[in-house]
Amino acid sequence: MKFKIIICIIGLTLFTLGIKAQTYIGEVLYGTTYQYAKLSITDSLTTFSLPYIDKDKKYIISEQIKTAPDWKVMRDFEVWDFKTTFSKNIIKGALLLNGTSQPVLFYEQQHALPEQSLAAYEGVFKDEKGNKAIVYAGNGYLHLMSPFSERTMSLKPVENNMFWSVSGETSVFKNLKNNSFHTLLIQNRFHTEIELTKIPPTVIEEAWIPVGEDTIYAKLFIPPTGKKAPACLVLPGGGPTGMANYEYEARFFAAQGMVSLVFDKSGNGKSKGPGNFNLQTFEEKTDQYLQLFSYLQQHPKVDPTKVGVHGPSEGGRLALMMAIDEPSVAFVNATAAPIMNMREGQLYAIQHHVRNRGIVETDNVSITSLWNEYYQGIIDGSILPETIKKANRFRETYERLFLPPDYLEIPGSPSKSDLLNERVAKEAGKIKCPVFLQYGENDERVAAQKSIQNFFTYASGELPVSVKLYPRANHSFMTPEYEISHGYTGDKLQWLKKIGIL
Repeated sequence: MKFKIIICIIGLTLFTLGIKAQTYIGEVLYGTTYQYAKLSITDSLTTFSLPYIDKDKKYIISEQIKTAPDWKVMRDFEVWDFKTTFSKNIIKGALLLNGTSQPVLFYEQQHALPEQSLAAYEGVFKDEKGNKAIVYAGNGYLHLMSPFSERTMSLKPVENNMFWSVSGETSVFKNLKNNSFHTLLIQNRFHTEIELTKIPPTVIEEAWIPVGEDTIYAKLFIPPTGKKAPACLVLPGGGPTGMANYEYEARFFAAQGMVSLVFDKSGNGKSKGPGNFNLQTFEEKTDQYLQLFSYLQQHPKVDPTKVGVHGPSEGGRLALMMAIDEPSVAFVNATAAPIMNMREGQLYAIQHHVRNRGIVETDNVSITSLWNEYYQGIIDGSILPETIKKANRFRETYERLFLPPDYLEIPGSPSKSDLLNERVAKEAGKIKCPVFLQYGENDERVAAQKSIQNFFTYASGELPVSVKLYPRANHSFMTPEYEISHGYTGDKLQWLKKIGIL
């Protein structure tokens, strides 16, 4: 097979057990796709790997590449010949492969920046065409939402105020004023450079919102604008994960000129009151979220005719239910939304969970059937002792397997109401606003194709619906390389422009 290879590699110096080591990170154009590449050097061993396609496999390089001008990578039946020189922590030269010579350039990665210095780089930068790059700090590192590669990447320092990412882009920050950089130069792997200028910052306000007997803690991300702006209520997914997990979308929407609101669920995070999301039904959550929606509509910075809802997983289900119940919802962006009753959705997820444990398929079928019996017991108001006996037999056979609990009491969650509630599908015909459904094709928690089919079965034929299925992505829209799916945010932006919100 004939293919080109282009590598831009960055070295990171590490010290492990007193042995100096360097890790170089780059990319390989294999076929038509750039692949992540890794080069690790110690005083005694140098290896090359392609983690995304070869996983943990490493290819040993016999030469000391810093001193030897010629070195080879023997990858199975392929031979990659390099001719390079090393000077001032920069390796540059050429790669000869299949009779074709290509330039290569490797940068040594600098030490991680101190956390207190990251704020100087953060912000939203805009080019002359209106494209916006978002730079933010997370887990001690800088991250870039690039409008050009449509990827979210961590930034690796290679020179003073210069960074590289596995998207192949380099980012250079300039024009430091008042402890903040005001110019960003982004260059892609083909050396096309775009200059962006920092725009005024997004304002983040805290809010305590009375909802029934609870007080919901929220954050509003408010873009710099002198007029009323569109807005989006960003719902959480299922489980106890806090609002920080959903600030990614809120930050993105605000950068595009939309007020966005994220919040802690009842009984979670900083929210106060007797409510507990674990014990709330879908209908109770929908009612509560509609009150938050009304709060956002009435905000003085918000255009009340352009307020929509974004929701992942359970949040996607509830975003659609909100649009069923509230005609003033201007749009719904539902991601990985289970458009079916909870019983059907849970059985799908359980089957995949058991199969991924490597459990034999006959037991998988039996365990799925067992859960179906358990859910029927909740619906009937009486869990059969035989159901729990079956669960205990599997509990003795398989450690830490997700099984019905060892008691006969009806649990607080899931409830009969939620297990049978399929309003999200059967009442979809009541939705009047534009809808954008996003799914990962490898989602093992939500049945994407079935959900899409259910929605189109019941939705009005005149409803403006857009659907995007992301290759190789899971329930969280992560690829096997632990990247957010390419285009996940860019598609949202184009859709919002198409429907006239932006």
